Amino acid sequence: MQFKVHTLSRITDGITAMTISTKGIVIEGKQAKKLYTWQMQQQPPLMLEGKITPKLQIFMPDGRVKVRIKNCDIALAQFELQKLWLNAHISRLRNSISKLEALLERRYLSHGLLKTAKSKAKELSGHWLTWSLDHRLEAYLAQTRYTLEEIHTWQRQDIDDFREAFITKQLNDYEAFFDNIAGQPLTIAQRRACVVVDERQLLLAGAGTGKTSVMIAKAGYLTTAGIADASQVLMLAYGKEAAKEMQSRLSSAQLSVACRTFHSLGIYILTEVEGRTPKLSQLSNDEMQKRQFIHETLQSLCQDSAFHRNLLTLLKSNFNEDRGSTRVDFSSPHLTRLVKQFSDLIGMYKQARSLGNLQHIEAEFEHYLVVFRPLLTEYQLYLNNEQAIDYDDMISHATKYVKAEQFKSNWSHILVDEFQDISPARAELVNALLTQRARGHLFAVGDDWQSIYRFSGADLSLTTHFSQHFGPSTVMQLDKTFRYPQDLLDLASDFVCQNPQQIVKQVRAQIIGDGPSLVIEAQDQNDALQVKLAELEMFAPPRSTVMILARYHKQLPSKEYLAQQKSQFNGLQISAMTFHAAKGREADYTIIIGLDTSVPSTQKTDQIIEALLPASEAFPYAEERRLFYVALTRAKKRAFILSPKQPSRFITEIAEQL
Repeated sequence: MQFKVHTLSRITDGITAMTISTKGIVIEGKQAKKLYTWQMQQQPPLMLEGKITPKLQIFMPDGRVKVRIKNCDIALAQFELQKLWLNAHISRLRNSISKLEALLERRYLSHGLLKTAKSKAKELSGHWLTWSLDHRLEAYLAQTRYTLEEIHTWQRQDIDDFREAFITKQLNDYEAFFDNIAGQPLTIAQRRACVVVDERQLLLAGAGTGKTSVMIAKAGYLTTAGIADASQVLMLAYGKEAAKEMQSRLSSAQLSVACRTFHSLGIYILTEVEGRTPKLSQLSNDEMQKRQFIHETLQSLCQDSAFHRNLLTLLKSNFNEDRGSTRVDFSSPHLTRLVKQFSDLIGMYKQARSLGNLQHIEAEFEHYLVVFRPLLTEYQLYLNNEQAIDYDDMISHATKYVKAEQFKSNWSHILVDEFQDISPARAELVNALLTQRARGHLFAVGDDWQSIYRFSGADLSLTTHFSQHFGPSTVMQLDKTFRYPQDLLDLASDFVCQNPQQIVKQVRAQIIGDGPSLVIEAQDQNDALQVKLAELEMFAPPRSTVMILARYHKQLPSKEYLAQQKSQFNGLQISAMTFHAAKGREADYTIIIGLDTSVPSTQKTDQIIEALLPASEAFPYAEERRLFYVALTRAKKRAFILSPKQPSRFITEIAEQL
């Protein structure tokens, strides 16, 4: 096809001819000629009506080229130009759309996949959706162009509908799997949590809602559906017992997925990088030995007169030491309190330092740190001499190795249990592992209502503001508890949600109670606990479990008393523990004791410790309220509160709801 050329913009004058072939458009001049291949052109050339003569417009990456043409059938030329351009580009479009369709069909439309799809659609739309297609060529594109246009114009409802269609199909395809993977069929909410696979996903799982079953099923679904190999899935549990239980259930489900604690993960990373298993310092596992070390080190450091003076000043200003004292009394209760505080401070200070969060501490507590820093130096020297590390080193060193890519992660899916208990240091390690992968996935399972470990560094905002910390995410909830009846669920939920910062959840109970699930009784007898145990043995089924709960260790019955009760009431399985220790456990019946005016605790944290902890909440007794919620939700059948003469404000509040 050849055209007579009149003039040409953006090319030197003296053009003599223009030829169109399957290769592209050739423009010839007196000095040279130039080929504009079809592959180079952004979209089909466009024939335009001119005031005098028609114009041909060629779309190149660096701009548009215009040519004036004589004696041309515009409609015919436009048809032929589109056909030639389509022949050069159609296979690439079909291939791109085919890959995109296959990806969307195999995977849940996560935030990352949506971004990729929209970005690709936007790129292709510049080539394919900005010009009018000749109706005679529609057969060339058909469904392909329609699919592109659909993705490019997706609105919120379209995205939701697409995701829902995928979920429905997966639930149908894997119905038998979800019926059997956890020992009993999963609920719809549990199944949906498994088939939704976003890059960042938070599952809010209240007490007794079956979060462990979901984690097992999630790992199984990832491997069964071919989304990941077992070696690419890492499960993280909060403590050794939880990890052991999780690993046992994984084995029962015949899943070869690894479950670790954060500390065992740290050991694994350090071993892989350093070529040997790190030694954990004896001071890490023996609090009394650690305090003894601190006490002796302070004595040794006091041989330096300046240090002795600084220590004495600190004891006087912060620990009520006698202002007239001229020497440090190493047997005083003030020094004992300082030693305990230093023991707590070592880990918190090291965590804050690894995160780069010490600026405000250094400025505000210099009088404190001038004593603490020499002690910390001696502590680290002791570890070095032991050729050992502590738990905080384990996490910080592992994070450093991951960030420096000295450790290469194979885990594309990280499943974290008890996420409400995660600290910023542990969250940084998880983030570092996820960042190593082009598509790293975090599945966090937790319950903001059961966040009770701020004193050890847990940051509740990592759960309540999950998306702000981890990026665009999907937040889901489990909607059914299998532990206790509805009346106890309603009571405990209303109690904990008095704090407006708690996430409101819609949960229903699976169990139907045969009477009130919470009973408050006046503790007006000398041995009300023994009386209650006697009553339980009379009406409870044989071998029923009974858990005695108290806020503090000192409020629990002695070992001797407990042994006596176990012997006397051998038809019951009796245990006793604090509210904190009871988290994650359950019993048929619970007896809550010690709820006097010391609960909720009004004890204030030392200022320097408080400054190193995550920000506190404005709502009064927020964590104490969650701790009492944990205590309330341990009973499967009935919880008894033995109320003293001067009861806790929590008893008064709960009693008003009964």
